[in-house]
Amino acid sequence: MLGELTEVQAFDLQLDALKLERGKTPPELTELTAKRDQLQTRLERKRQEVDDLRRKVNANELELKSMGERRRGAADSAMRATSVKEASQFQNQELQFATRVQELEEDTLPLMESLETATGEFEALESELNELLPLLRDRQLEEEARVADVDARSGSTRTERDALASSIDAALLKQYEQIRSARRGIGVVEVVSGGSCGGCNVKLPIHVQQKARKGEGVTRCPSCGRILWYR
Repeated sequence: MLGELTEVQAFDLQLDALKLERGKTPPELTELTAKRDQLQTRLERKRQEVDDLRRKVNANELELKSMGERRRGAADSAMRATSVKEASQFQNQELQFATRVQELEEDTLPLMESLETATGEFEALESELNELLPLLRDRQLEEEARVADVDARSGSTRTERDALASSIDAALLKQYEQIRSARRGIGVVEVVSGGSCGGCNVKLPIHVQQKARKGEGVTRCPSCGRILWYR
């Protein structure tokens, strides 16, 4: 019975190894994923910057158009004025509008330059991301295939393990699983040369060695609690 239990443990150790293998994402995939996320974050920030600059440029251009029309209107009104006072009022308005036009033009030029720069940076980031995505997808497909293979091997191993475990006494199996859970995956160990526990290497008392050798019932190491057996 203990010999069969060690075979179950061998399957369990295989399953543990497969679980670790499944969780080992290739470094290249991890790096590409992180780079994609970083690029997407930078791209979104740059998109917002471009949108903000474009809104400011558009607002300035609309105001420039409005001020230009009002300036021309004031100039026309000054020309049609019927008195010096009225002409002076319209001329003052024209001057105010002209001043505002100049301010807007001075403000808009650097905004347009910033917009052009930000747009170029956005397009560069977008291009970099578009180049990365196909490569990332290839690595993702490879990873999906790798995980599917590990899962298939795990399923096959689990089936064999469970078939073997079904022939072992339920109480013994439960005890083994509890010990294995508490002892880093090893629940049953061989008594090694010199009468030591194969799990913790502690020298076993003579009576424990004798009991384990007889194979009557379950003998556990008094030090680590693992189930002992002689091959």
